[in-house]
Amino acid sequence: MTARILQIIVGLAGLCALVLGLVIWIANTDLTDIHMFFGLLVTLGLLVMSIIALTARGQRIWGMVGIVYAIILLIFGELQFNLLVGNLHWLIQALHLLAGIGAIVLTSAIGARYRTLKRGEAKPEAASQVSRL
Repeated sequence: MTARILQIIVGLAGLCALVLGLVIWIANTDLTDIHMFFGLLVTLGLLVMSIIALTARGQRIWGMVGIVYAIILLIFGELQFNLLVGNLHWLIQALHLLAGIGAIVLTSAIGARYRTLKRGEAKPEAASQVSRL
């Protein structure tokens, strides 16, 4: 249940961050603080999902990948204003966009795999109870 709630939160926060980021990029508005808040929610959601994945057998590598990705995402999000300043800054903005989408997808993938593994662990117990009857 926790994994599904995290997936929903990260999906909604990611959508808000994406829309705000595009508005900031295209219309040059000053909504950066709100965009950063939603980006932080996505990063924290990925981090929590990755920590949950560390507790599941068969998910430990994805949990470690998610933790490293969350740390890189946080650093990249904070430092992106200072990278390639000038005419080529749009490349950094595009990479920032792709990194955010990657975080949303990674959170969703880890959560889906975690829920599938947990359902798989629950089925043998139910099958053994049925065979006892």
